[in-house]
Amino acid sequence: MVLPEIQRSLFERRVRERMRLCGLDVMSYYHLVQVHSLEWQQLVEDLVVHETAFFRHLPSYELLEQRLPHFGGAVHIWSVGCSTGEETWSLAMLADAHAQHGFSIMASDISESVLNIARKGLYSWRKAEKIPAKYREYCIALPKLQTKSTVHASSMTTQDWHIGDYLRERVFFHRFNLMDTSSAPFRKLQIIFCQNVLIYFRQFDRRDILDALVQRLDLGGLLVLGPGEMADWDHPAMKRVKYAGTLAYERVKI
Repeated sequence: MVLPEIQRSLFERRVRERMRLCGLDVMSYYHLVQVHSLEWQQLVEDLVVHETAFFRHLPSYELLEQRLPHFGGAVHIWSVGCSTGEETWSLAMLADAHAQHGFSIMASDISESVLNIARKGLYSWRKAEKIPAKYREYCIALPKLQTKSTVHASSMTTQDWHIGDYLRERVFFHRFNLMDTSSAPFRKLQIIFCQNVLIYFRQFDRRDILDALVQRLDLGGLLVLGPGEMADWDHPAMKRVKYAGTLAYERVKI
């Protein structure tokens, strides 16, 4: 994991807090996280910033809107670094609306705590502001009183809401470390969506991760990255997709 210099004080503060809770000095804590997987996981949870939003980078979703109808079979998607689920559920809304032959989504993150939030699919009303009106039918507002009535999120003003069951049945969340991508069991994916994740890795690790992701894509599959994340990356099996405001590649060779 790589953190920018601007986050150094945050890093030091979080590590000191874990040391205090464990009652250890620096070297003792260092040795602890090398052998104690649960403490290492807790430290990771504290360090990673889980900032996300629905339809966070709109041009990338617009690209998928155009491409999804052209896949010949069911569309299998990997949402990489899904955080609290906003990206994953955005992809699910798109896929259900535009994939002609069905879809499934595998979403992953290194943090179990954010995965638990993502699985619930329960969000505050403010989160819905970023969702285009045409997709709000997938969001069901929670009644303000404990009654059995429900209201569509398209008419929400101050109500919390949840993702509808229809989408939830097609999305699966798993804890996964991107450093293990080369050993991931799945293949022949049509879309891999990997935005705002590579920033946590060293430059040469980023290239290794992307090369491994290519091997999980089917011919004609898309790899969608965050704009500017790895603009100088290239791969003999991949071709840059020209779409304004995006950084995406299509697999053109096996």
